[in-house]
Amino acid sequence: MNKTFRRTLKVKMFIVVVLGLLTAVISFFAGMLALDRYVANVYMSDANVQQRSMQQIQSFAAYVNSHSMKASDSRALRAWQGKHKNVYILIYNNDDIVFDSQWMIEKRGAYKYVITNSVTGEMVILIQDNQGTIRKIRRQNNGNSTTTNKNSGVTKKQSNATNGASGGTAVMEKPETSEYAEDTGGQEADYDFYPVLFRDGVFDVCIVDYSDDTLKEVGRVAIFVLCSMLFIGIIIYYFGREIRRLRKLTNQVMDIKNVDINGPITIKGQDEICLLAENIDTMRATIIEQLSREKEAWQANSDLVTAMAHDIRTPLTVMAGYLELMKNKEYSSQEELDEYIRISSEKAEQLRMMSDKMFRYFYVYSKSSDELNMETFQAGPFLNQMLGEYMVLLGENGYQFNVDISDREAEISVDVQGMKRITDNVFTNIRKYSDKTKPIDVRVYVDVRRVRIFFRNYISAESARAESTHIGTLTCQKMAEEMNGSFVTCRRGKIYEATLTLPNVFYDDNVGVPTQGLTAILSGGGHHGSV
Repeated sequence: MNKTFRRTLKVKMFIVVVLGLLTAVISFFAGMLALDRYVANVYMSDANVQQRSMQQIQSFAAYVNSHSMKASDSRALRAWQGKHKNVYILIYNNDDIVFDSQWMIEKRGAYKYVITNSVTGEMVILIQDNQGTIRKIRRQNNGNSTTTNKNSGVTKKQSNATNGASGGTAVMEKPETSEYAEDTGGQEADYDFYPVLFRDGVFDVCIVDYSDDTLKEVGRVAIFVLCSMLFIGIIIYYFGREIRRLRKLTNQVMDIKNVDINGPITIKGQDEICLLAENIDTMRATIIEQLSREKEAWQANSDLVTAMAHDIRTPLTVMAGYLELMKNKEYSSQEELDEYIRISSEKAEQLRMMSDKMFRYFYVYSKSSDELNMETFQAGPFLNQMLGEYMVLLGENGYQFNVDISDREAEISVDVQGMKRITDNVFTNIRKYSDKTKPIDVRVYVDVRRVRIFFRNYISAESARAESTHIGTLTCQKMAEEMNGSFVTCRRGKIYEATLTLPNVFYDDNVGVPTQGLTAILSGGGHHGSV
């Protein structure tokens, strides 16, 4: 991976949930603070309270006039109150309370206090609800409603409502809110008595508006709903973004599958989706490399078949021609017959070498191989016998050998036919490319884990310019790997080295250490510069 994998989707989701919850909670309290300030400073301002009181009094006066009500008609009064929610009605006649809708105070959980100034005769009724709001109702004891001007401090008497000859609507002056010197310690709303003409006379009426409580309740619910939607919206936005990343990655994978395998893969982030994108991109690169190798292999197969078909046809035609001559006895002497036999034998050998080359090639590039018949042998005697046969044959043709085979106890598990193919390839290369004037080193090294068979020869000047397909080397490498070993070669100037490494199973069986595979063998390094 090119990026550090630090933040998992679980951690990111937890962080988003915490941040969303924190944002929603802060927004909730901020909304509640704004709502309280709006109610206190705007909705419950003196001007708005007086305006709503005037509207309620005018509506009440019109109702009284239209129904020709008496002040003591509690049923009709409660009927009006039922149509106008969140109000408290108090009706005075001099010092007597004519009507008091006490049930509204009980409904709101409020407390009522009556304070009378013995000097001025002013009576102040305090109603404090469970929200901490104190509502002040002012009334002069002489039975006429008065208000105090805040700016000048002058008290002026309101005119009594009069009933016209035709029994028209009561007429009132809009009172001004008076100051209350005593500190009540809470949010205040001032209400005054207003004269209202009933059938049985003029009475002082005060209507206390509780609509601010409803506004607060509705506002709290609305703020809670909005903050909940904000929290859910943050979560949905996060998941939507992650889903878009997955959808984009899916579309890119589909494009790679159906359109172009070289298409881009977006790698962004440091979570599981990024890890998935990197792995997909790595798989894509691996598939591209594999397809390229397969294409090269198919091209190489095609070229080989074409070349082999041409190369085989020539000696086969020549050999068939000479065999036909010998079959028809078309020769004049024994010497001529011997020449035909020699040429046919050479062509047969040439065909054998070509077919062996083709076999090795297809063996290397085949996807599977025959099942090996693994057998365990003492390393020293087995290698002495197998290597000795080839060294004797080459020695008769002028090749010299420096042989050093360790007598240390060791066992190797090999397929005999596979070992023959490896040694045949090695000594065939020695015969074809080695300089006869220089000795060939053949050494066997044994340690507690491995048995190494090392070959080194000098390359002749003629063979150094010859081209090679390296099929023999590839064949040896594949066979060695199938036997849990390795085969590596190294060329340094005119010196060619090859090392066959096999596990020492004697050590494994007696000490209990598992047989080392190819990776472990290769990690141990080759001998004499082999890789």
